Amino acid sequence: MSTIVNDTDSTESKCNNLMNSNNDKSKETEDLYSDKIRDGQWFWNTNTEQIFSQDTIVAVGHPSAKSVVPLELLRYIYLQPHDRIYDPKTHTISYLQTRTYLPVKSLPPREKKRILVTGGAGFVGSHLVDRLMLMGHEVIVIDNFFTGRKNNVGHWIGHPNFELIRHDVVDPFLIEVDQIYHLACPASPPHYQYNPIKTVKTSVMGTINMLGLAKRVKAQVYGDPEEHPQAETYWGNVNPIGPRACYDEGKRVAETLTYAYMNQDCVDVRVARIFNTFGPRMNANDGRVVSNFIMQALKGEDLTIYGDGLQTRSFQYVHDLVDGLILLMNADYKEPINLGNPDEYTIREFAELIINEVNTSCKIKTLPAPKDDPKKRRPDIRRAEQILGWKPRWPVKQGIGETVKYFQRQLEAGLI
Repeated sequence: MSTIVNDTDSTESKCNNLMNSNNDKSKETEDLYSDKIRDGQWFWNTNTEQIFSQDTIVAVGHPSAKSVVPLELLRYIYLQPHDRIYDPKTHTISYLQTRTYLPVKSLPPREKKRILVTGGAGFVGSHLVDRLMLMGHEVIVIDNFFTGRKNNVGHWIGHPNFELIRHDVVDPFLIEVDQIYHLACPASPPHYQYNPIKTVKTSVMGTINMLGLAKRVKAQVYGDPEEHPQAETYWGNVNPIGPRACYDEGKRVAETLTYAYMNQDCVDVRVARIFNTFGPRMNANDGRVVSNFIMQALKGEDLTIYGDGLQTRSFQYVHDLVDGLILLMNADYKEPINLGNPDEYTIREFAELIINEVNTSCKIKTLPAPKDDPKKRRPDIRRAEQILGWKPRWPVKQGIGETVKYFQRQLEAGLI
């Protein structure tokens, strides 16, 4: 016979001690950041020379787009547990009731925009949301949470400038907005191959719905046809019946639709072609090179390479990508623009970099290469440099350090 022991006092005492300990830490953190705000150590208005002349990156964004944000402020968002206490002994999570928000810019009404971000709870989308919120805009996120996570934007829930709506872009959505960042689509192979038909519908029908919304409200819309070309003038070489086809062909059709709406209905569009991106909030199980290698190294496992490891990739840090997206949205340019880091690594070189940075006891093991795996992928970013004044600033090694810290925090908090 099982016996239930009423240990309420003991349990409450433990919870209270845990809460008090966490509250003390939260108070120390809030005091630290309050002091920085009061003393002006977080600067918001600066010029290009101040940002780009630093040996160490202290801020992200571009003054021309009014998107400059202190890097330390962003780190506080994604490297700190905000509303939870994880007890590794009991494997329980307690949620804090009190909520404070980081300071956002106060914009005059004529400058404040209402901005819709589809897929805004995902990896890239959530970083874009952080930046737009800190810039002082009103942000509406729609996400069906297939790959996105509420935790990625949970620190903004309840803020007067923020709305989060569970919605699938395959279905029509009506709202009044000034700009639309259309980022909704699973981008990692395990996710987009899980339901290929759904992936195609998201790329095609989701894009039609967002372009239709932009046409109705006369909003600017940014589209996200990722990765298939190397230069903007390259048309791609895609296997229409291979395992990647649901993703690659869906993106090509989305780009066709975008320009059809621009030419026929005068919709104000922007198109970015995004190359491999990494950083905090990547899904630990998304099957991408960076997250796979970091998680394997943190767990002390061998790093898995598919094929001989001589296939090349270029990796850009997520803050650089967000800079480019905001610059593109606010530029008067209609042609596609590549956003990526032209520095090229073989997969084997990248695995060795992770091992040296995270866990030198790990080894490399090889498995057969997947079908249609690209041999080379490197962007030509001359157009972005000329039109936007944009180029990646984050060294890959520094970005890896930030990403490793994020995954370590997630492991410590019991979130992965």
